[in-house]
Amino acid sequence: MLGADFNRRCPVSARQHGKLGKTLRRLLPWAGTVLLLGYLGWTTDLDAVGHALSEVSILAALAVALVGTLLTFLADSYCVGRVFSRFVLPVGFREALPIKATSYFLNILNYNAALVGMAFYLQASRKAPFWKSLGALFFLNLVDIHALCVLLGCGLVLNLGAEFLSAGELTVAWGAVAGGIGGFWLLVLTCRFDIRLPVISRVLRLDLLRPLAEARVADVLVLTGLRMLFLLLYIGSQYLFLRLFGVAVPALRLLVYMPLLTFIQIIPISVSGLGAPQLVMRHFYAPYVKSPAGGAEGVIDAFSTTSIFGFVMFRVLVAYLFLGEFSREVIERAGRAAENGETEPTSSPGAPHTSPPRPERTS
Repeated sequence: MLGADFNRRCPVSARQHGKLGKTLRRLLPWAGTVLLLGYLGWTTDLDAVGHALSEVSILAALAVALVGTLLTFLADSYCVGRVFSRFVLPVGFREALPIKATSYFLNILNYNAALVGMAFYLQASRKAPFWKSLGALFFLNLVDIHALCVLLGCGLVLNLGAEFLSAGELTVAWGAVAGGIGGFWLLVLTCRFDIRLPVISRVLRLDLLRPLAEARVADVLVLTGLRMLFLLLYIGSQYLFLRLFGVAVPALRLLVYMPLLTFIQIIPISVSGLGAPQLVMRHFYAPYVKSPAGGAEGVIDAFSTTSIFGFVMFRVLVAYLFLGEFSREVIERAGRAAENGETEPTSSPGAPHTSPPRPERTS
């Protein structure tokens, strides 16, 4: 009450406060990136990194990065086309390629810009409702979290008895599995069967979350399976890349390490998740370095730096090959929206459905 009264009496101060908050939200990830990368640079043994890089076959590294990027791009595009076809309008595989390619460029800015860009692209090319498209992508994001948790759970079961995580790390990992899978299905079933919950029910009726109410159990299972295959393609490319650097991490343990690293990467403390995963990689992967000339951490730093920037470079290259006629306009539009914290929807995102249909019960 007092805050609202102050905003009415002092609109200039309220606007300044809003601008200050927006500026801080923009600067904080950059500050986190500078601190994390600064610490990494300060603690990196450059001689060990140089030696590790000199031992790697450049052609083999380029081949792994290119093939891995291309396969994951194609798999990712297929999933995007499928989720649009299920919840928005029919989108074929070839039509999904430029949509996903556009998002690869925007993902350099941040992940939210990439999501907004894909929804803008479908709006520009097919006149699709913006918020409905964004809702489908948000649903796919939730499925990604679910798939990561299932994959992590499988990895933990397959590695039972292997002492490669501390007791605390193991507790966090199992907690992520239980919380992620349980929370996901609670959310899906609450929307699917229109369960009335105080406050939560109103939030779940927003246009952005409509796919949760329309999704069948079969949709969730199929999409989860597809996203797990997509994640396994990425894990496979990382496994080969680690081997090139002489880091002999068992394949089954990557089923645990990679989901945990992904969860760390999505914590919004730096731009594009830079810094934090590299520090954790030192902890996870250093014990598996075969011949740590100059130090195991130097080898891991060489791997992580080459892997991140190498795959980003090839993602941009592959995306460039598949850009569509609306890509440039969408990249500029979505980039501005992400920087300003705004979007340009065709309808209000906060408007509840006028007459939401009660879905039929499925087994």
